[in-house]
Amino acid sequence: MPAAAVEADMAGTLALFMFTLWLIGIDSAVAFIEALVTNMIDQSGLARWNCAMMICTLGFILSSLFCSNWGWVLFDLVDHYISLYIILPVGLCQCIAVGWIFERKKTSMRSEKHRKSMRALALMYWFPTIAITFYFSFGFASDKMWGAIALLVSTLIALMTSYYMAGMPLISWYHEIVLCGTDKIAMSISILSNEDQSRSWWMLPFEAYFGILIKYVNPACLLFFIFEGLKSDLTTPFGIITDGWLPIVASMYVFIALLIVFIPLIACDYPENFMHNVAKEFSADDIFENKIKIEKRLARKMKNMGNLLGATTGNKDNSKIELIAPTEKTEAKLESIDAKEEEWDTNK
Repeated sequence: MPAAAVEADMAGTLALFMFTLWLIGIDSAVAFIEALVTNMIDQSGLARWNCAMMICTLGFILSSLFCSNWGWVLFDLVDHYISLYIILPVGLCQCIAVGWIFERKKTSMRSEKHRKSMRALALMYWFPTIAITFYFSFGFASDKMWGAIALLVSTLIALMTSYYMAGMPLISWYHEIVLCGTDKIAMSISILSNEDQSRSWWMLPFEAYFGILIKYVNPACLLFFIFEGLKSDLTTPFGIITDGWLPIVASMYVFIALLIVFIPLIACDYPENFMHNVAKEFSADDIFENKIKIEKRLARKMKNMGNLLGATTGNKDNSKIELIAPTEKTEAKLESIDAKEEEWDTNK
């Protein structure tokens, strides 16, 4: 790039471009450091400047090696190892956490059918997905298209089995089982677009796109990339220098990255105390579901009231009933209906 800029007489433009990259790097470094510093402060109680100084000093020492004569080779190795063995697995863990763990316990407690349907979907999705991506990376590398078709077929079978075991309406199964976890987050994002928390036509396709990618498509792609990279490294070691002390030094950065990622996950042994109710941030699906339940219950009550008033007045055409003051007998029947509905809701 410097040679191209000089030949094209664009040295000033290149300088501005590199300065912009430097600012972007500083901004990213602050964001990365803050995540680790915040966890250290919460766990140790040290002052912010002490934690920041320790992290920045350690980062300076580790980064200075890249400025040596052989630093570009080391950086190439570290970038490859961290991208393949840290970033991709972390992305896979995020997909699992959001799509398969978040809301799972709450949803499975709704009924035994919910629990069985979710368990069948998880088992019948993950086992074939792991097996297919592994074998079509290591054993059938030239037939990857058939692997994609096999993934699609196995996922459809898992969904159909889950729907059969759920025994519930299609729309309920779709929201509560298929998009469990991702639906709550997607609806909580999309509902922010309307101040009155109403539903717009584009929200349903957006939530489907969001949930299907995170829960079903992305995990399969990430597993495929991980197995492909692992196979490539086992057959042909990456980089210009494949033996000696340089690959060993590069592998140390991978372990340091692992510590940075996983130590904060287990360092704090208490829940963080927020000043607001975190559950309300992800309650859009509950609001929508409760609204539908209330509408159905009101419609059912109006229908029952119409039948009772029709029987009381002797009018068989309930659509032409005029509201009258309820008698004691009518009030008793209405109270009986309310009691039965409350008992039904409690049992459900």
